[in-house]
Amino acid sequence: MAQKISLLRDEPLKPYTSFKVGGPADLLALPKTAEELTALLGYAAQQNIPVTLLGGGTNVLVSDKGIRGLVIITRELKSGIRIEASSPKETLVAAAAGERLSSVCRFALDHSLSGLEFAAGIPGTLGGALAMNAGTKAGDMSGIIRDIKIVDPRTLTLEIVERKNLEFSYRCLELPGIIVAATLALKPADRLEVERTVQENLSFKKSTQPISVASAGCFFKNPAQGMPAGELIEKSGLKGISINGARVSDLHANYIINTGNAACDDILRLKQHIQDTVFNAFKIKLETEVRIEGE
Repeated sequence: MAQKISLLRDEPLKPYTSFKVGGPADLLALPKTAEELTALLGYAAQQNIPVTLLGGGTNVLVSDKGIRGLVIITRELKSGIRIEASSPKETLVAAAAGERLSSVCRFALDHSLSGLEFAAGIPGTLGGALAMNAGTKAGDMSGIIRDIKIVDPRTLTLEIVERKNLEFSYRCLELPGIIVAATLALKPADRLEVERTVQENLSFKKSTQPISVASAGCFFKNPAQGMPAGELIEKSGLKGISINGARVSDLHANYIINTGNAACDDILRLKQHIQDTVFNAFKIKLETEVRIEGE
C-alpha cells in the first residue's frame, strides 16, 4: 500500500516548518489516514529506512543538511472534529491528530465548551500539541485528554491508550506510539464567557509574543524554579542580539526568530550563545523546548 502513497524525494523541509529553515528529506510523505500511516511504517521497516515524524512543524528546527530516511508529516491526518458523547458535566470531543489546534479550539467555542481556552493562539496540530504537552500558565493538554489512539510502530496495530496510562510531564508526553487521534474531555459552559477568555488570551499573546514572524515558539523550557527562560535571557542582556538572520526577539526574549535569511546553523550558534551567557550569569543551563532534527 505504501507504494500508492506519493513519496517525495529530496524534498526541502523549509516549507513544512514554522522556522522556515531546513535541508531536504531523502523521502517525504503526507499520509491522510491511519491506514496510510501504518503502511508507510511497514514499508520503512521492511526497507530498513529510519523514520522521522513531524506534525505542523511549529516546534522543530531542521538542520541545513536535512533529514535522512523517511520523513512522515502527519498534518494531513484529518477526519473532522465531532462530539462523541455529552452530559451536563462533560462533553467528549474526538479529532484526528492532523487537525489544527486552532480548529479544535474554534469547535469548542462554537459548541460552548470550556477547557481549551488556554490553547488559544498556540500553533500546530492536535497531535503535536499532545506530544509536547503544549500549554500556558492557565493549563495544558494533560488536563483535558481522555484518551489517544496510536499506531504501535512495532506491531503496526491501532491501539487506544487511556489517560491513566499516559505519562505527561512539563512540555512532554512519553509516547507509547504515533498519535493518530485523540478524545478530549471538555465542560459545557457559557459561550460568551468562553469567548471572552479566548479573546483575552489571544490579545495577551499578540501583545507579548512575536507570533507574526518565523519562529518555533518558545525556544527554551522554563527552569523548574526561579525566573522563566525569557526573563533570564532578557536579564542577560540578550534581547535583540542576532547572528546573521537569527535574532532574539525584542518582544519576548525566549523567542528566536528568523528575520528572513537565517540558516539552521545561525539559529544553533545563537542558541549556544544564549545558553553560555545565561549559564555564566545565573549558573542555570537552559534546555531547549524546540526539537532539533536532522544530521
